[in-house]
Amino acid sequence: KLPTTRRLVKPQRAVGSLKGACELEGSTKMISSKCMVYCRLFLAGIGTILLIVGVSLQFAAAGNLYGIPLSNLCEAYSGSKDISDETAFSQLIETVLKQREACILLGNVTKIIACCKAHSPNIPGTTWYLSGICAKPWLTGLSVRNDTMSPADKIDLFTSILGDFIGVPSPGDYLQANAEFWCKNCPNDWRKNCPFDPPAVNPTEDGYKNDNLCDCPGGSLSQPGQAFWSMIQDYDLSSSYILCSDKAKVYRSWILALFPSWPQQNYDNAEQKFLAKCWQGKSPLGYILSVGPVLSVFACIFSVVSIFKYFANSPMSTLGFNFSMLAVSLTLVSFWPLSFSGAAALVSRYYFCYGLSAPVVLNATSSARSRAAPIFFNGNPCFDLNSEGEHKPNPFVSRLGIYNAGYVSGGVLVVIALICMLAVVSKNAEVVLEEKLSTEQNGEQQQQQGETKS
Repeated sequence: KLPTTRRLVKPQRAVGSLKGACELEGSTKMISSKCMVYCRLFLAGIGTILLIVGVSLQFAAAGNLYGIPLSNLCEAYSGSKDISDETAFSQLIETVLKQREACILLGNVTKIIACCKAHSPNIPGTTWYLSGICAKPWLTGLSVRNDTMSPADKIDLFTSILGDFIGVPSPGDYLQANAEFWCKNCPNDWRKNCPFDPPAVNPTEDGYKNDNLCDCPGGSLSQPGQAFWSMIQDYDLSSSYILCSDKAKVYRSWILALFPSWPQQNYDNAEQKFLAKCWQGKSPLGYILSVGPVLSVFACIFSVVSIFKYFANSPMSTLGFNFSMLAVSLTLVSFWPLSFSGAAALVSRYYFCYGLSAPVVLNATSSARSRAAPIFFNGNPCFDLNSEGEHKPNPFVSRLGIYNAGYVSGGVLVVIALICMLAVVSKNAEVVLEEKLSTEQNGEQQQQQGETKS
């Protein structure tokens, strides 16, 4: 007998393997439909993961970007986290009224005007008898306990007296007050629009000067070891990122100091109205920052659902495509107020000054002795140098930058995820269209065959 030969049988690939599914088949060398299913599932999984991470970053950053604790601003401004309270405001009002009476009672008009201007910010375009410490000089004998003046006139008077100093132009604009109003303590440095006499000279401290310095009634000046940072002068932009509840708490203390005899319900109403106004002012930008992530979630849901065969002929793929396009547009639009008119614009005004010295950076080496905050030679504040000469970031600006970067990074991930979802729903629409066209062609062929037979 001839020796038998064994026939080698080539093992077949597993039916469910990805490699077998993705082989080119047919004379046209088209990728199989099963391979396309795997690709769409892969894109949907990657897009879903990226979307979850991106949306989480955006919601976390947007929720904290406009809710930074007031203590961070006060720490950067004065080296202390203490915020203003009723006692601090009461002492401030008493100091102001005492200096006001001292100027008005001088008798001589020339001396009165000179004294009032010396203790007022004297902002260009203002008049000494309308704003500043001597605003409305015909009102004399003022006292915190004086209830003869109506509440509207009283808050208008003290806003006129202190408005240029605390950054409040009218009684309805306390939301844009500067750090002089929100923070209890003060930096031992030059401060803009200061109406208070500087502290007494301390000759025992080396390098200490009190030229152009300002006292801190109701609080205390920063002491050695309390490092503070130079801040931009338009604090209303910075205060827009402060937590509304912290601002409402300080405003309540201000009302308590102005109207000590009010019932408790009046203080509660004033605080609640101030809090509501704060949230109302932030709601438009909050809507812009949140609508993109919300639409992205719906786009992901509709796109993933459209993969399953039960929804192949449903409008889910169309909804996923439309929501994805709209979400991409609004996500990109949300970068504009954030990057060009919000946090990014504020952060960009601070310079990195570490390693630089005079004349490029002022107070870079002498700040530890004079406790003056380092600034760049063009007046911009330094981000990474404090008044003690330490290489530390500004706590308020650094947190603001982190939240800004978190929102932008999350938005980039969301856009990439939506591109994956668009690829998923676009291919699904093509498959549905091909099946519909083939069904129509088969129907026409069957109809023609039936007519031919008949």
